[in-house]
Amino acid sequence: MNNEKEKGQTPQAKQVFQGKSEQYNHIKNAIAVMSGKGGVGKSFVTGLLASILAQSGYQVGVLDADITGPSIPMLFGLHGPVGATDEGILPLESRTGIKVMSMNLLLPQEDQAVIWRGPLVSRTIQQLWGDVVWGDLDVLLIDLPPGTSDASLTIMQSVPLNGLVMVTTPQSLASMVVRKAVHMAQIVKVDIIGIVENMAYFNCPDTGKRHFIFGESHTDEIVKTANAPLIAQIPINPDVAKYCDAGDVENIRFEGLNTLLVEFLRAAGIAQKSEQKHIEDGYQTPEPEEPMPNLSEYSPIAQEIIKDQENIGTLENPDLQGKYQGCCGDSMQIELLLDGDVIQDARFTTDGCEATIACGGMLTRMIIGKTLKQAGSIQSHALVEALGGLPEDHVHCAELSIRALRETIENERA
Repeated sequence: MNNEKEKGQTPQAKQVFQGKSEQYNHIKNAIAVMSGKGGVGKSFVTGLLASILAQSGYQVGVLDADITGPSIPMLFGLHGPVGATDEGILPLESRTGIKVMSMNLLLPQEDQAVIWRGPLVSRTIQQLWGDVVWGDLDVLLIDLPPGTSDASLTIMQSVPLNGLVMVTTPQSLASMVVRKAVHMAQIVKVDIIGIVENMAYFNCPDTGKRHFIFGESHTDEIVKTANAPLIAQIPINPDVAKYCDAGDVENIRFEGLNTLLVEFLRAAGIAQKSEQKHIEDGYQTPEPEEPMPNLSEYSPIAQEIIKDQENIGTLENPDLQGKYQGCCGDSMQIELLLDGDVIQDARFTTDGCEATIACGGMLTRMIIGKTLKQAGSIQSHALVEALGGLPEDHVHCAELSIRALRETIENERA
């Protein structure tokens, strides 16, 4: 990491704040979540990290260091007032046992404005760190406000941080502002352990296609400047906003959540629990698997494709995709990855029967390596023959697959 001081900027010496609750607190890892840029979802990432850590067996706390614009209590559905003892201020606990402290929990009204100058903000942040009874924590996550001024500097110089997670979005503007925060961390010599790109893309539920709403990502510029790994790219999902507005951040689930947990632990140097829970399944008791249907009426090659679910799925960035619904009501969507006019890879999804799965698997196998023209000339009888035949009442499934392929290829000409 480049820790050279920028010209004209010399950080003050670090001095850890000693609060009244110090003797009661044993915090193994203090990690700040920072951006420099507002509106990138920094508080959301803080709440998400806290939730998946807590649900994996870690003792977690969240310090909301955004004194004038706190968001953390709302994400967890928490409301003040907080309690206090001779030992210090008592944080509130979320449904999964996350300890939370925020300025908003100390105000008589949640929408009351905090109109303070920098020194008072800094002093309050120090008290939220040192005068709160955090107890024993594996991880304390600190949600920093936007910018690179008093609040962020206070945390970096008054708290023994183990590292920073930088949050950004794909735009060039966000990258530029976040790099300012990166330079600040380097000047005060706080390690940046990882980068999270929020709102990275949108998966269309109707087509399954991935759209990059904010255009080409510039996050690699931050990764290079910070010399830190990209630990997650979080998609845009309207359901996430609903959960956050409802104070239910602990129940957010999406593809890649478990990967975020693993990569964060690796980047932070935190050992995984011996019986690490898997987050993405939502901890629901799995339903019993349905018995495998009787495939005796299918040829051995068709049985193999059905059992292996060959080529079922989607491509990350398909060049072509198309969908067709047959007269039977079943549908199939095909996605193609091209190199010029040659099909390099093919995937399909279907809500159809075993015969449709066999046809989709065989057809995508047949077209890989062929040109679009060659693939489009394949007839349904050739597909049935390649499968070693189909039950008479399922021959139409081959025609469904062929039509789905032609629909996909037609999209290239549109």
